[in-house]
Amino acid sequence: MKKTSLSLQEAFDSTFHHKLNFDDFLNLNLPQEYQKISNAKVNPSPKLKKYLRFLNSFVFDYVKINTNVVHSYRHEKSTYTAVVPHCHSKFFFQTDIKDFFHKITKQDVEKILDTALDNVPIYDIHQYKSELLNITTIDDILPVGFPTSPNISNSFLSDFDDALEGYCIKNEIIYTRYSDDIFLSSNAKDSLMSIQNTISDYLNELYDRRVKINAYKTKHTHKGSKIKMLGMVILPSGKISVDIKLKQQIEVLFHFYINDKDKFADYLKNHYQGDFSKVSGQLNHINTIDKSYLDKLRKKYGNFIVDSFYHQSID
Repeated sequence: MKKTSLSLQEAFDSTFHHKLNFDDFLNLNLPQEYQKISNAKVNPSPKLKKYLRFLNSFVFDYVKINTNVVHSYRHEKSTYTAVVPHCHSKFFFQTDIKDFFHKITKQDVEKILDTALDNVPIYDIHQYKSELLNITTIDDILPVGFPTSPNISNSFLSDFDDALEGYCIKNEIIYTRYSDDIFLSSNAKDSLMSIQNTISDYLNELYDRRVKINAYKTKHTHKGSKIKMLGMVILPSGKISVDIKLKQQIEVLFHFYINDKDKFADYLKNHYQGDFSKVSGQLNHINTIDKSYLDKLRKKYGNFIVDSFYHQSID
């Protein structure tokens, strides 16, 4: 990619209109700018979020990612687009990567940056590599919750994605990945018989045996049994629908809203953290996957109620 004439400071000042300080960005006291939600997840401060989103725009959007197979955290990609390619297959293999984000170290992030910096549209970006590493990792590990972590995690697996994609093309297997979830399918049962070993071999070879698949979430299925992926179900007809648990949850919520406001309030708190936007998100998800089911909800509970939750205009 052709370089722009921007320095990192010029890009920073242009983005924030001189309302944030470049020196503060470079010398940020990171431990003061996030809260630990759990051992696995952190919540960055509003200021840190702004800084990291800025870095996404000018740095981490340029890291190497296999866009053929990756559907997580990508523009115009989603859980739905990760499932669609598999809907007419007969045999399926699913697994995920164990403790995925915590396997990605500062050294891994440095390798990712080294392959990306020449593509970044900032002419002096190389001199800030140390600052980039310090602001995107915590205790030398990639944290869950930083806006930069999804791009970095996708890039971390790019060599694996390339290798597995090549294998799948040769063996007429469909491969998609959503974050740490790996999906493969085929119309030939034999082509998936040894795929677990193939995946493990690639991971061992490329990541020095640090990265393992999760045996408890690894399974083979076939058409006619329940094919569940990322909260969706592939029906025997090849149609993708919403998982029954999600259907039951949303219908219980609507039932309580119509018949018992106290139970509705408790249910909303216990299942949605009291956040109407989560209900809206589910309905948008349903609308993407299975519009006919959303129409059934409208017929059963009324257009006004369903659309009010959909648009977050509920009282």
